[in-house]
Amino acid sequence: MALSDLKIELRLEYHDRDENSPLLEDEQLERALRRAVVSVNKDLKIRYAVDGQGNITPDLEDDDKEVLLLSALTVVCRMMQAKTARNFSFSSGDKKVDKTKQPAYWAELGRNYQLQYSQAVSERNPEYGGGVPEVIPQIYG
Repeated sequence: MALSDLKIELRLEYHDRDENSPLLEDEQLERALRRAVVSVNKDLKIRYAVDGQGNITPDLEDDDKEVLLLSALTVVCRMMQAKTARNFSFSSGDKKVDKTKQPAYWAELGRNYQLQYSQAVSERNPEYGGGVPEVIPQIYG
């Protein structure tokens, strides 16, 4: 499957419909997808790779594609959180514009996607620990 096709699906998912002024550039979405491939490979214990032509090989299974998109969406949310971190609040008379809460909204959306990702991976790989190692206390006598 081509990364360009997955980029279109990502844009649809987070409602980036303005082709003239996208929220994230194609290079950023490609970076998110490449990071997602690494995560999915590690968490599902499978092997996908991005070849020189920008295709994921071997072809993605439908379930793997959905997990990959969820992983990429968590990365996209972190990118948007960083991008909106310097937003401002402005007021003049009875007019007020407050964009300072946008990073928190992107962070919450990212947490929701991460939970969906963890659940999807756990269903397919019972050994998956959600990325957090189990802590076992040691008692010394």
